[in-house]
Amino acid sequence: IISMKKNFLHNHRLLFYGIWLLLGILQAGLTELRDDEAYYRIYALFPARGYFDHPPFVALFVKGGMWLFPGAFGIRFFFLLFNVLTVYFLEKLLPEKNPFLFYAILLSMALIQLGGWMAAPDTLLIFFTALFFYLYKQFTAKANWVNTLNLGFAAAALLYSKYHGVLVLLFTLLSDRYLFKNYKVYVAGMLALLLYMPHLY
Repeated sequence: IISMKKNFLHNHRLLFYGIWLLLGILQAGLTELRDDEAYYRIYALFPARGYFDHPPFVALFVKGGMWLFPGAFGIRFFFLLFNVLTVYFLEKLLPEKNPFLFYAILLSMALIQLGGWMAAPDTLLIFFTALFFYLYKQFTAKANWVNTLNLGFAAAALLYSKYHGVLVLLFTLLSDRYLFKNYKVYVAGMLALLLYMPHLY
């Protein structure tokens, strides 16, 4: 009975993620670009370490997708993958509960369901926020050097996705005063700052 239950949970999870990905592929390939996406495509045509109103990650991933696939699908390709991975890391952050409730809540969130495949800094911000909290959870469980470096990389990626990422980092620090007593938090912060220096410069 336990084996059957595990197989059922595994199969419906694969089905959910498969349908989520398929719907994203259809929407990304068949929907015309929004004005913002066309704007970020122009960014991608002129690679730089920063732009007028955004860090460079949006241009980097648009450029990478355009190199792999033509048209609107190429522009949105990596954002589509990040959307699926966002759902995965959100699920990983939750304790084992009713997965169908998790699916229902996700389907009710328009930004993740309907807009998550669009080429926009918000998609990156949501993904790297989910990744950051997943790695932060790993770090608080075991503050070894691997988890410290992972946290630093994730913090830098969060800042490179959209400037609002600084709020995620700030309020995470303010949520637990004991973080200020752990020197590895400062190591992770210095690594993030070092990685972010090219854009700051």
